Amino acid sequence: MRRFALCFALAATTCPAQTVRIGVFGLFHPAELRLAAVHGGALEVHAGAMSFVLRDGEAATVALQDDGIECRWRGGAVTSHAVAASPRGGALVLAVPGKLERRFTGRLEITAAKGALQPVVLMDLEVAVASVVAAESPPGAPVEALKAQAIVARSFYVAAHRRHAAFDFCDTTHCQFLRARPRASGASARATLATRGLVLSWHGAPVAALYSAHCGGRTRTPPRVAPADYPYFAVACSFCAHSRHREPTAGHGIGLCQTGAAAMAAGGAGFRAILEHYYPNTVLASWR
Repeated sequence: MRRFALCFALAATTCPAQTVRIGVFGLFHPAELRLAAVHGGALEVHAGAMSFVLRDGEAATVALQDDGIECRWRGGAVTSHAVAASPRGGALVLAVPGKLERRFTGRLEITAAKGALQPVVLMDLEVAVASVVAAESPPGAPVEALKAQAIVARSFYVAAHRRHAAFDFCDTTHCQFLRARPRASGASARATLATRGLVLSWHGAPVAALYSAHCGGRTRTPPRVAPADYPYFAVACSFCAHSRHREPTAGHGIGLCQTGAAAMAAGGAGFRAILEHYYPNTVLASWR
């Protein structure tokens, strides 16, 4: 059986920063946000010329106004064009009041665009990958399938570049579904750490790897592929075809089939064999 080669990305000029800018809560088009320090932590907030610190669960409200963004906290209020928040200790809590609350690890920037607040989290690449693995993987997926998912998610972040005008990626399935950072002891975090820095490569360049929940028995090739892009060879997936999921497809059916990957891993396949099956002729590269 052909083995995966392990190569190293040496071209420093093409190496991206290890921070990704992820727009969050965009589906809600929020006019108001609540940001808070985690319990036991502190959050440094900057709004215009004003700076203050929220401690141990304290919160501030950020609201869209006709003349900018108003930031209110127990010490006062200020209106500016942008609000930034940096956690001391790594995490902050962001909420759309009455709808959704989530903990994020990274620096938060809030601006206004198209009549709504636009929160963006600047997140370490590996934190983002672990968060995607936790959010995107099927429940109970074996660790080798999670490792494959981590490499695929990392490859997409490295290679897909900027997919939105004001930030790199969003937190929905338009880019990659993203939730809070998983616990360090959890399977998603451990799978991410075990594959740290590894990406799929095609002709010396990272692959913006795609994946879907089920392929229905055979993955697909995109209808239009640029000559320099990975062609996504269609492959048979008996694992998915014989699973309890009888639907033809769930998603686009291109690249990794998560149902098939989980079945392969449950049968003893390692993450390299899984990736070799769904992404033929790619190699694993260590991305620095």
